Amino acid sequence: MDNELELARQKLGLVSLGESSTYRLYSKGLVSEEFIKDDTKLVGGSGLSLCDSNDNSKKLETNKALRNHRVLAAHPEATELAAIIQGMSWALKLGVKSIQFFCDDDSIILDYQVTGKAAPPNESIVVAKLLKQVAPLQARFTSCQALPLRTDINSSLIKLARDAIASQTTWREGDNEYETCPACYAHVSPRHKLEVRSGCFHRICFTCIRDCVSSQLARGDTLLCPYPGCEKELVLEDCRGIVDDDALNLIIHRKKEKAIPVLDRVYCPKPCCNFLMSDRDLPLGFSIDPRQKSVARTCVECGLCFCKKCHVPWHYKKTCDEFKKSQSYLTSDAALFESLVKTEGWMKCPQCATVVQKNGGCQRISCRHCNHKFCYACGAACTRKKMSCNCSPQD
Repeated sequence: MDNELELARQKLGLVSLGESSTYRLYSKGLVSEEFIKDDTKLVGGSGLSLCDSNDNSKKLETNKALRNHRVLAAHPEATELAAIIQGMSWALKLGVKSIQFFCDDDSIILDYQVTGKAAPPNESIVVAKLLKQVAPLQARFTSCQALPLRTDINSSLIKLARDAIASQTTWREGDNEYETCPACYAHVSPRHKLEVRSGCFHRICFTCIRDCVSSQLARGDTLLCPYPGCEKELVLEDCRGIVDDDALNLIIHRKKEKAIPVLDRVYCPKPCCNFLMSDRDLPLGFSIDPRQKSVARTCVECGLCFCKKCHVPWHYKKTCDEFKKSQSYLTSDAALFESLVKTEGWMKCPQCATVVQKNGGCQRISCRHCNHKFCYACGAACTRKKMSCNCSPQD
């Protein structure tokens, strides 16, 4: 037995706990279409994790390449079976005698192999052959049991499998190593690619991450992985060290904004503050008139007492209607902005009061902030994809 194998046995506790202890095997197989140089190829990999019955005290992880990519890609069940076979072979090589291995809830191996049934007649020849390979491997253990896989374990296995795939997509030109970015197809150094951490583990070049963040932030969209068709969301840690500080601050702000219901969002009117708060958590501002307490608020960041309705510092001894007729309001930034909105013909969303500007199309629009649908001409709500007013749907 070589030194590397002996070290693995020691890490797993096979030397101290004994080979008769029961170990748990987790596996995940993936096959994906990858861009290598100027060609598209199917590449497969497996993620394997072997640990003691406590799942944490003794643990060993590895990943391996999967062969016969085209055959496995056509049969997802076969990909999982191939990973299980690799994992069981790995465990036997380490000297494990008693094992529990984990499969997806709907895995064919739970329904047929474990119960001793033969593969069903409608299964492919590939799956049937792989099932036959599992049986003799099971027989070599003194105890072998299949159980459904936990989802929290699945995420770490996907990363291991993605790493195995990534190791097969690099090539060398002289002293330099390259990979193809799947978003822009540029050939870049692996050091200049980011692995998205939110579950898909796609490897994207820094340039595409910056462009993606810039364009999606500008549109107010959720930040998604740039990999074509991927719906996984980019997290803040993905962007650190790649985008500038202004973009990072905006990401933090958008995340906070998203966590607050639209109708509860309140911003401090002080230009140098503009702090975002939830109206439900805001302390009431000082007000002489009890009738005004519903709109008087205090900024938790800078301490400014302001009117959330007028969006100005608090107007002492005046109601909102009285203040909006005063010279103080008419010369305020809030009044100037209201004047600009009217001059430009913009509309305020009837639900959240966000100013929206239509850039073409019909009069039925959706507010980006709260998704409320209304007529841009009169503000009437749209129900069941139809306008509730008599305005012409055309601009």
